[in-house]
Amino acid sequence: MCQIPIGKVVSVGNGKITVSCNGKTKVLDSKLVDVKIGDYVEFAGPIAIGKADDEEAKFALGLVK
Repeated sequence: MCQIPIGKVVSVGNGKITVSCNGKTKVLDSKLVDVKIGDYVEFAGPIAIGKADDEEAKFALGLVK
């Protein structure tokens, strides 16, 4: 079983978002998702592929710590 990375959106603009994931930030293409600051997203490589439920995201991020 594999775990898809999840990050919290910290900035939004021009088809790109910045997410925070385990203390690091990553810039992602956000053309596939409609998100706002504070949302959680699932991503693969440099692309945000979907929004994650808050509870799911907090659980998944807790497993990584």
